[in-house]
Amino acid sequence: MKNVDPRQFGSVPRQASSNALNSAFRILTRRDHTRKELAVKLRQKGFDRAAIDSALARCRELGYLDDAKTAMIIAGHLAERGYGPLRVRQALGQKGLDDALIEKALARCGDEEIQVLSARRMLGKKTSRLSREADPWKRRQIAYRFLAGRGFSSTVINRAINDI
Repeated sequence: MKNVDPRQFGSVPRQASSNALNSAFRILTRRDHTRKELAVKLRQKGFDRAAIDSALARCRELGYLDDAKTAMIIAGHLAERGYGPLRVRQALGQKGLDDALIEKALARCGDEEIQVLSARRMLGKKTSRLSREADPWKRRQIAYRFLAGRGFSSTVINRAINDI
């Protein structure tokens, strides 16, 4: 029985499972991760699928792994830093979150009025660059590209740059 692989019987070797769980704990102490992110990091460390699944399940049981909470934290952080809902959606999608969680998290970006205020606040940081441009049309183009790159919708951008 020396060459028997315990995984063929449906159990995860205790040592591999314990190591994967310890690695997951270390990863999660640095920052919140989504389930997909944590699984990728554990896979990169060389753990097999069974050990990863076991570690993910245990982390979720203990409340250390919560995709909904992580989505809200990320969305709130990006919105506070002046990013619009399109950029927030992209960032959450890259983290492997499903559409339902993304839609709930996008509420952190606020309604259109709040987004316009945020876009104007971001434009306030570009006043020196915008004031160097004499042509009002080019000034609007610069502002539009800047805000579009930060993930604001065209409606919000147009309202924010109306005064430029």
